[in-house]
Amino acid sequence: MKQFKEYLQEGVKKWDFRVKIAGQFNTEGEKTLESLLDKWKISSFKKAGTTPVQQFPLDFPKLKNEQVNIYEVSVDYPATTFELSEYLLANLKVARECLVVRKPGEPLEEYQEPKEKREGALLNDPDYKEAPNSSEQFYGEQYNTKFLKELTDILKLQRKERGEVIPAETAAKFNTDSAEGTTSVFNKVAVDPRK
Repeated sequence: MKQFKEYLQEGVKKWDFRVKIAGQFNTEGEKTLESLLDKWKISSFKKAGTTPVQQFPLDFPKLKNEQVNIYEVSVDYPATTFELSEYLLANLKVARECLVVRKPGEPLEEYQEPKEKREGALLNDPDYKEAPNSSEQFYGEQYNTKFLKELTDILKLQRKERGEVIPAETAAKFNTDSAEGTTSVFNKVAVDPRK
């Protein structure tokens, strides 16, 4: 049986944020930023890097020809990106256009993550590793059978909702009792048309 302290330690949650500040930001500003975030009890604070001067920096559409300082912050107390950005704007004395606070998993952050670099052209790969594993899920005999079964099930549900009688599925029956259906039409032709 676990002790209460172990349960407490497992329940500890961290809130991660990425603070981006455009323009010149010196070490005094970094210390001020760290002390302001200490309100939420910082567990980790590090400078992830500084981008080179860009004509149109990402996340800052109103700025031109600026560098961006990026800080990775993890705090122990819950906070939102809006709450942090408003608090930092009020106390850092930074223009609203120069500060962005985001969570690392946000979709706007995903496109900025570094991607794996592949070597060579995609068409030079004989195994086509980036292609889907199976084409059977999009077309073919199995796909058609599955699709028709789904359509039949939908039709049955619609008929049931309308109160219609659903016919029972039976095997196809052929009339083999009479002699008519046992001979081929081609056997009845007496004249060979090829002559």
